[in-house]
Amino acid sequence: MQQVFSAQMIQPNVKAAFTVSKLEGTIQRRVHAFDKKLNKIVSKVIEEPAGFLVKFAKGHSIRCKDVEHLKQIGAGYNLVPLVNTETGEVTGAIQNLDDILDDAANA
Repeated sequence: MQQVFSAQMIQPNVKAAFTVSKLEGTIQRRVHAFDKKLNKIVSKVIEEPAGFLVKFAKGHSIRCKDVEHLKQIGAGYNLVPLVNTETGEVTGAIQNLDDILDDAANA
């Protein structure tokens, strides 16, 4: 019989402040610009890389377009804070997924 072990956190209400995952493919994004000749706002749809999905501990998420944007919001650091979901208190830190960020920087 095979034994299965699982790692459980000592404090059940502690989660990583955020997780980062790379999105595959491209997305369409609408861009608006003012055209002086027509004297009005003109919009066009452009294709850009999908980027990264950052999921936060309380359930909300955002899309970052590149590694620089991740670093700007603080998700590109080497350590991810661990937060208590009840109090919001930072209780420690874990290693960030550097391979995701390194792969994106080299691409």
